This record gives sequence, structure tokens and C-alpha cells, in this order.
Amino acid sequence: MKQLFTFLFLLFNGVLFAQTPEAIEADLLNAFKKIDGDKNQDKIFEFNSQFAKKLKFYTEKFPNTINQKFSKLVTNGLVISTATDGNLRIYSWDTNGGGTWLFFESVFQYKVGDKTYAILDTPMVEGESRLNYTKIYSFNTNGETYYLCSFLEIGSTKDVGGGVQCFTIKDGKLNTNAKIIKTKSGLKSEIRYGYDFRSVVDWKVRPIILFDDKTNTLQIPLVDGNYKMTHKFITYQFTSQYFERVRN
Repeated sequence: MKQLFTFLFLLFNGVLFAQTPEAIEADLLNAFKKIDGDKNQDKIFEFNSQFAKKLKFYTEKFPNTINQKFSKLVTNGLVISTATDGNLRIYSWDTNGGGTWLFFESVFQYKVGDKTYAILDTPMVEGESRLNYTKIYSFNTNGETYYLCSFLEIGSTKDVGGGVQCFTIKDGKLNTNAKIIKTKSGLKSEIRYGYDFRSVVDWKVRPIILFDDKTNTLQIPLVDGNYKMTHKFITYQFTSQYFERVRN
């Protein structure tokens, strides 16, 4: 309890001086570097928690952070994805808590009117890894904006994967489970795939999820029955309500 009080005191007391974009980034960078700078697992957990709470606080307290580049943080490994309409941003980072299996955490920042909100996307149970979000595609339909958030997963040096998760902002809240993908098993909010990284290690260009906003088509890399990546894609196109698979 005393440690928590001390952390909160330092956090909010520090905020009094961290008003400018440069000062905010400097404070966050100082906290972020500690994650990679200490190999003690107990300390890593503590430093991840501190950075996550700081990032959530700043991104919610200061609306302009949703447009800030945070160049130094990106150089040091923070992955920042921003929607084209500027209303959703995701910050993802490697927690440095695993070996070949990488663990990630994220902060979702979204804008409603003049206000910004932030949500921590952290593990719910010990040993769980969250997704590493890398890009946000967006499109509008029926008066609503949907965000297609692509992500990566790294389970080992050979077991990797990716996918796309559909978000939307509705009634002032972020919905990370927008079920707009129609599959044989029902409506889904995400599609994911996994493959043997050794099947692409020599490829000059490795496949990623692609979205064409002119045709509203979503292309998912195709993995064969032997867990190997191919040069083909599965295509989904948005009809009047859902993304539905296009038969080639």
C-alpha cells in the first residue's frame, strides 16, 4: 500500500512539471527505458506497470497526445498506430518479460469530441500475452466508422502469426469486439492466422494484412496445410453489413 501511494505521488507530482509535449515524452521515455534496462523479472513487471499507468494518464489527461509523434519512444521500440481520422491510436510494446515468446501490452487511446480516453490492454492472468498492434485501417459505412486493427503474435523463433481485430467507437465508448466479419461459424470481430516463420525467412517481402479502402476489401495471408506461408491471400469484401469471403 505504501509503495502504491509513493508511486501515485511521484506520478501525479511529476505531471505538474510535464505539461509540454517534450516534457511528457521525456518522462515517458525515462519510464520506458527501464523496461529494457533491467533483467530482473520482478523489476520488469514493476517497470511495465509504471510505464503503462503513466502512458494511460498522459494520453487521457492531454488530448493533443493523440497527434504527438513521440519519435524518441518509437526509436526505442514503442509501436504507435494511428487511424487516418485521428480518433483512435494504439500504443504497443514488448514487455521484455519473455524469451523467444514475446509478451506485449498496449494502451488504446480514442477521441470523442474534444475529450480523449485511454484503456489499458494488459494481461488478465499470469503468462498471458496481449497483441502487438501494428497498423489501423478505417472505413465508414451506414454512418459508422470501423477500425481494422492489424496485429502480430510471436510465440517462438518459428511460431508466429497475425490477424485483424475490428473496433468501433459508439456512444462515447470504444468497442474492441465489433462483429462485422461473416464466417462459416458465425459473426466474428477478428481473423487470425499462424505459420512457421522458417517458411518466410528468406522472403524479401513478407505478407501482411492489406485493406483497400476503395473497394473495401480485406486481404488475409493464406497459410497452407503444412503450416507454411504462401504467396496467396484470402479476400473478404464488405457488403452492406459485413465482410464476407470472396470466392476466387
